[in-house]
Amino acid sequence: MSPSRFLFGALALSVVCAPVTVGAQRGGRGAGAEFAGPPQGPNDIPLVETVGCLSDGPNGTWNLSSAAEPSRSTQGFSKAEDALKADARPLGSQQIRLIGLTEMHPEEHRGHKVLVKGMLIKDTTGQRINLTSLTTVNQTCVK
Repeated sequence: MSPSRFLFGALALSVVCAPVTVGAQRGGRGAGAEFAGPPQGPNDIPLVETVGCLSDGPNGTWNLSSAAEPSRSTQGFSKAEDALKADARPLGSQQIRLIGLTEMHPEEHRGHKVLVKGMLIKDTTGQRINLTSLTTVNQTCVK
């Protein structure tokens, strides 16, 4: 084997093995994004819940209109008793864009008063909730 082939082979091997070495130094976990957790502490992304009227928007988007102010929530799906309590909660005046709900079949909840849970995202374009739970609490949605 020529010296240049040997050097290239050693370089390729070191590049391939580098992530394993980095992962081993971090307690066996890899360094990739698949191991990244949500921010903790003052920079965390809050898990919230709120009620509102589910409506579809342009280009396959979904919105929560007449939404109440989002409040901190616990992890997990909403339970039957959560839905009963949420039906008694008054609607609000906020408009919140919902994302990540395709698998939840939102068309089945269109026009209903719903309880949503998810990660609250606020920026200059407004606020969005990346949903983790969608539950109808009432078939109608009136203020």
